[in-house]
Amino acid sequence: MPAIIALLGRMLSWLVYTKAGNWIISALMTLGLTIGVQKMTMPALIAYIQSYASGLPPVAYQAFGAVGMDVFCSMVLSAFLVRFTGIARMRFAASAE
Repeated sequence: MPAIIALLGRMLSWLVYTKAGNWIISALMTLGLTIGVQKMTMPALIAYIQSYASGLPPVAYQAFGAVGMDVFCSMVLSAFLVRFTGIARMRFAASAE
């Protein structure tokens, strides 16, 4: 068991100190942040927009649903969240170095 722990420690140190390791860690960190942000903020943003859209007349609300405006808005919000997560990750990585 101690040999396995030592091997894992050496593998982790290689991962941290090489360029490939930094790339892998950055990719995993971005993926984790993106998934976390999507799961936590996307429902809140959609509810926020729906609260504003609830003031629309019923005909306009149905028309937006018929032309796919709800899907469009969620895709645009998702793209903004992914971009914001990437910017935040780059700032964090720059401050950590």
